[in-house]
Amino acid sequence: MWTDPIVEELHRIREAHAARFNDDLWKIAEDLRQIEKNWSGPKIAAPPKPPVAKTSRVSSDTIGA
Repeated sequence: MWTDPIVEELHRIREAHAARFNDDLWKIAEDLRQIEKNWSGPKIAAPPKPPVAKTSRVSSDTIGA
């Protein structure tokens, strides 16, 4: 099976980061929030969600009128 070296590197980084916090998800998340808070590089916002299409309902009394 072919493995992507970039994906493998990301897995190693993630595993090492998790090991620093004994795989405690709350501590990992707090560390990532602190990293994000202190990040001086560019911040990229998520793209806006597309608008939800409005549907109209036809009342039964107007059908066949």
